[in-house]
Amino acid sequence: MDTGPSFHRPDARLTGLVSHYWLSRNSAAGEHLVLPDGCVDLVLRVDRGADFQAFGTRTRPSPVPVTAGASYLGIRFRPGMNRHFRLPPGRLLANGQWAVSRPAGLHPDALASRLSDPDLPEYLNRCLLWWLGRHPPARQRLDIALRVAGSVDRSISVPAWADRANLSPRHLERLFREHLGLTPKTYLNIRRAQRALALLTREGERLTAGDAALAAGYADQSHCTRDLRRYMGVTPGAPHLTEHDVAFVQDLAPRPLQTRP
Repeated sequence: MDTGPSFHRPDARLTGLVSHYWLSRNSAAGEHLVLPDGCVDLVLRVDRGADFQAFGTRTRPSPVPVTAGASYLGIRFRPGMNRHFRLPPGRLLANGQWAVSRPAGLHPDALASRLSDPDLPEYLNRCLLWWLGRHPPARQRLDIALRVAGSVDRSISVPAWADRANLSPRHLERLFREHLGLTPKTYLNIRRAQRALALLTREGERLTAGDAALAAGYADQSHCTRDLRRYMGVTPGAPHLTEHDVAFVQDLAPRPLQTRP
């Protein structure tokens, strides 16, 4: 029976590269909506066999079919960090998916046999740390640019962002197109729309649409509404917003992460 996805934090040594692991067992048939977030998910599908697919970031809401009875194990990499794990670059993955064979030394059948194992997250930690021990991450200017973007609470222009990262705007754009499959401006827009949706759906007292727009860095509510519709497929006043389907591949709103299934 489909019990919904479970989420697991990675080892502390991986948190700069991996957002989290997720697992959906015996899934119900249907479609799940993938939302833009700048991340790449490595997904192991276990049905009659086991195979890996890398799902790139989206620039628009995208439905993904789910097979009845299949199980899915995912590793969500932080923006741009999939480059350290033998996955295709972001420019090839954007708005699509790519079959991959043994990324980061992971064997699909070995993982498939452990889906019911309570120590599955620890096994993934060991596998990824083993890989990194033999293929140490090579830091790039991209990492500096991503740190700058992550430190900005509201909004920043692309030229100002490039200047703070000690890059030219053209170089910044080349890095983002290659590794994320996005332009810097689109990445900033997605982050801002994420912040607005998180504010509108957070637990407890929620902000009004206008206050959420200002808090997320928008100059006006109409701009926020356009971005939410474009990137998240909703409007601030949508009656289903609090239960918005943020998908089995790329979830958006923060939610409790479990340490065991």
